[in-house]
Amino acid sequence: MADDKKRQAKRVAAENGVVNPKGAMLMAAAPMYLAIIPVTSFLTKPNSIMQSLTHALIKLVPGVGTLSITSGRAIPALSAIYLFWTFGASGAISAAGQAMGLEEGLDNEHPRKHLHELNGLPLRLRSAHYALMENFPAFALAAALAQVVAPTDAQIVNLLGFHVMAKLLVHYPAYVGNIALPRTVAHLSATAALINVCWMLAAGN
Repeated sequence: MADDKKRQAKRVAAENGVVNPKGAMLMAAAPMYLAIIPVTSFLTKPNSIMQSLTHALIKLVPGVGTLSITSGRAIPALSAIYLFWTFGASGAISAAGQAMGLEEGLDNEHPRKHLHELNGLPLRLRSAHYALMENFPAFALAAALAQVVAPTDAQIVNLLGFHVMAKLLVHYPAYVGNIALPRTVAHLSATAALINVCWMLAAGN
């Protein structure tokens, strides 16, 4: 009787596309986003090394000169960098990866037709680009709220800078290089930083 129930449960699961029920254990990662929030708060305190790194990153934007973290224009500068890399640079790299992964090169008439044929580095270039695009709306929301509510708050800007650096300098290259642990840690902490931004804005901290 017990064996019959197990077989029936497996059949029902398989009919719903579940071939490895143990995979559900990955849902336990959800609380990690909240658990890492205090870490992001510690790392992004005003006058921390993260503030120096964020300031250095902002200075990469042509024309901003000596723009300070608390000028009220730091968030647009971070957004410009993230926007360029997400939709410009990584998009071009993704297209190059697709062209490299197909013997006939990229079909610009139907550029997404052969995505299922990609493998190895070309697939990772495409996937890394797509991962950035998936996360950008969350950054855009947090950045927009921050620019309206607290554009001169140093820690808020540092948290946004942490997110951008974690995504562009760690997550993206780790994804392309197929290095799983840094990619995962960068994604978790970068997302936690955005949650932290919204949480701090809501609490008025």
